[in-house]
Amino acid sequence: MIGEIRINPIVATYQSPAMLSDLRRINFIFGANGTGKTTISRVLAQPDSYQNCQIIWQDANPLQVMVYNKDFVERNFNQDGPLQGVFTLGENQVEAEENIKALRPQLDKVASDISRLVVQLNGSAEHKGARQELEDLEPALRDKCWKQKQLHDDYFQVAFAGVRNNAERFKDKVLAEHASNSAQLLPIQELKKKAETVFSSDLAKVAVLANLSASELINTEKNTLLQKVIVGNQDVDIASLINRLGNSDWVKQGRKFHEQDPEVCPFCQQSTGHKFAHDLEAFFSETYDTDIQMLKELSETYKRQSEQLLSTLQRNSELNNPFLKTELFFAEAETLKERLSGNQAKIVNKLNEPSRKIELEPIQPLTTQLQELLNQANVATAQHNQTVTNIVAEKQTLISLVWRYVLNELADDLGQYQSEKNRLTRAIQGMEQTLLDKKALHRTLNEQLTELEKQTTSIQPTITAINDLLKTFGFNSFSIGGADQGRHYRIIRANGDDASRSLSEGEKTFITFLYFYYLIKGAQSPSGITANRVVVFDDPISSLDSDILYIVSSLIKGVMEETRNRNSQIKQVFVLTHNVYFHKEISFNTNRKHDRLLSEESFWIVKKQQQGSVVRRCETNPIRSAYELLWEDVKSVNISSVSLQNTLRRILENYFTMWGGMGKDEICARFEGRDKLICQSLFSWVNDGSHSIHDDLYINHGEQTNEAYLRVFRSVFDKAGQISHYKMMTGFSEDNSGNENPLLAAQAIDIPGAAE
Repeated sequence: MIGEIRINPIVATYQSPAMLSDLRRINFIFGANGTGKTTISRVLAQPDSYQNCQIIWQDANPLQVMVYNKDFVERNFNQDGPLQGVFTLGENQVEAEENIKALRPQLDKVASDISRLVVQLNGSAEHKGARQELEDLEPALRDKCWKQKQLHDDYFQVAFAGVRNNAERFKDKVLAEHASNSAQLLPIQELKKKAETVFSSDLAKVAVLANLSASELINTEKNTLLQKVIVGNQDVDIASLINRLGNSDWVKQGRKFHEQDPEVCPFCQQSTGHKFAHDLEAFFSETYDTDIQMLKELSETYKRQSEQLLSTLQRNSELNNPFLKTELFFAEAETLKERLSGNQAKIVNKLNEPSRKIELEPIQPLTTQLQELLNQANVATAQHNQTVTNIVAEKQTLISLVWRYVLNELADDLGQYQSEKNRLTRAIQGMEQTLLDKKALHRTLNEQLTELEKQTTSIQPTITAINDLLKTFGFNSFSIGGADQGRHYRIIRANGDDASRSLSEGEKTFITFLYFYYLIKGAQSPSGITANRVVVFDDPISSLDSDILYIVSSLIKGVMEETRNRNSQIKQVFVLTHNVYFHKEISFNTNRKHDRLLSEESFWIVKKQQQGSVVRRCETNPIRSAYELLWEDVKSVNISSVSLQNTLRRILENYFTMWGGMGKDEICARFEGRDKLICQSLFSWVNDGSHSIHDDLYINHGEQTNEAYLRVFRSVFDKAGQISHYKMMTGFSEDNSGNENPLLAAQAIDIPGAAE
C-alpha cells in the first residue's frame, strides 16, 4: 500500500509542501473544484512526470496504480480508434484458473517475504532496519572518539592535525589507525614530554655539556708529600735540640731573621758564632729545600686544576641545558667548590708548617655525582639533537605513538563496535542474498502466472458484464462488442452502427466508468490481470444523472468492501470528489459509531487558500449535510408530531428530487386507506414546492400519530426500491435495532416485504 504522498511546492495550485501520511486501505479526499484534487490523482497515476513529488510505499513494495480521472477518459474515449479491450479470465478454463489460484498465494507469500526482508534491511516507522542499525554504530563511536580528542587535544594538536575540527573525520582516522597502527604503547606522561620537543614550533639543537677532568686532583689527594714530615739534616749538632723541642718550622721561620743579622740569635737575642749559622744552614739542607719546592708546585698545581674544574662547572651551568637537573647540579658544584677551597688551604698550611702531616678531603664522590648528572643531560641532549636532525621522521614516529595511545584508550569501544559491525554486516549480506533469491523466485512465479494468463484470458467476459449492466440500468440504445479479433471494443447501436461519437456526456461518463470498473479486475493485455493494485476514483460521477450516480456509488462501495478483504488483489482505494451527496453516500458505513473513524479508513480535506492549496487530515467524516441532519431528527426519540411531519416531507423532497427513480403518484398508488392519505400528505409539500404552513389532515398528535407517519415514511422507500438508503440513513440493522428510536424499531417490523 501507499503509506505517504508528498506534493512539493510549485506543482499546480500548491505553493507550499502538502503531505498525506499514515494512509489507510480506504481514503476519502473531499475538495471543491480547482482545489488540487486532480493533481493528487495525477501524481498517483504518473509519478515519473512529477519528480518533485514522492509516493512512499509501505514496506518499499510498489504496486500497480490504476487511476480513474478525466485524463483516463480523454486517453481512452476521445480517440479515433477502437477502445482497448479489458482482458479477464475466461469462464471455461477450470484447470488454468486452479493453477493461477494456486500460484497467487505463492506469489503473495514471496512478495510478503520480500517486503519483510526490505523492512528488516531498511526499517519502517515502527523499528529500525539492519542498515540503519549499522549506520547508527558510526555516530556512537564518533562521540566516544571525539571525547578522546577533546581530552588530549591540548598536547597533541600536531598529531591530530587535519581531523581536529571534524568529529566524523576524527572517527575515520581512528578506524584507519586501528587497522594499521602497530606502534609501541607508551605512558601518557612520556608522550607529553616527547611532544614538548618534537611538536615544538621553535625546535633547535642543544649544546653538549663538557665532561669534568679531576683525575690529577684526585691523584694529588694521595701524594705522599702531604703525609711527610719535612725537617732539616739530622747530622747537625743542633738537630737533636730542634727535634727534641719539635720546633723545626719555628726555627725555619727564625732563620730568615738570622740571615739578616748573623751575629745575634733571632730567638734569644744572644750573640752567636759562625758555627751556629753554619749549623742552621746545614740543618735546612738541599733535601729539605727540594721537598718544600715540590710541595709548592703541588699547591700551585692543585689550585690551577681546581680553578679549571670550577671553570668547567661554571661554563656548563651557563649553557642552560634544559635536560640538566640544575638545582642538584648547582648544589653539588657548590659543595665541590668549598671542598677544593678547603683542600687548598690545607696545602698552604702544609707549606707554612712542612713538618705537619695533612689529609685532603676526597673530591671523587662529588665529581662522580656531577659527572653522572652531566652524562644524563648529555644523553637526553644527544637524543634531542638527533630528533632535531631527523625531525620529520621523529614527528611521524611520535604521531604514531600518540594514535597508538588513543587506540588503547578506545580499545573496548572499538572491540564492541567491530563485533557489532561484523554481526550486522553478516546479517545484511545474508538478507541481501535471500532478497535476491526471493526476487528471482518472484520473477519466475510471475512468468509462470503471465503464461497461464495469456492462455486463459479473454475480453468476452467483460463485454458480457458491461452489456448486462447497461441493460439493467436502462441503457438499451447502445452496447459494446468485440473488434480486431478480440483485442478491442467498439460501441455500437442496435443496428450495428458505431455509437462512440453520438453518446451523451452522461452516457460516455457511465460507460467510461464501467470500463474502468472492469479494468481494475482485469488488464489491457492478456497478462497481469491478477496483479495486486491500488485503485483511485477521481470525481467518477461528473455529468451523471442522480439514478446513475447511485449505481456508481454502489459499485465503488463494492470495490471498497472487497479492499477490506486482505486476500483481495485490490489493496488500497482512494476516492476524490467535490460532490457532497456522493461523498456522504460513498463514505457511509453502519459500523462507524459516534463519528469514530474505522481503522482502515482516513478522511482528508483539500482547500485552496490565499497561499495555495493545502491538505488537512480529518479526525471524523468532514461532511455533514443538512440532509443528514434531517435524518438525525427522524432518529430522535423526543421529536414532536408537527416537527416530525415537516422533517419527513423535507427528506422526501431532497431525496426524490435528487435521485428520482419513482414518481409521487406511482408511490402513493401503492398505498391504501389511511396510509395512502398519510403518504399523500407527506408528498403534498414536495408537489407544492412551497415552504408555507399547510393545513394538516391529521390534528391528533402523539406517539401513535408519529408511529403512523414513520411507518408510512419507511414504506415509501421500500415501495420505491430504496429501502437500502433508508436503512443506511437510520443505521438500522438486525444487530443494533435495540439501540434505535423505539418508534422506528416498532414500525420497521410491521411493513411486509420491507427487507432487502
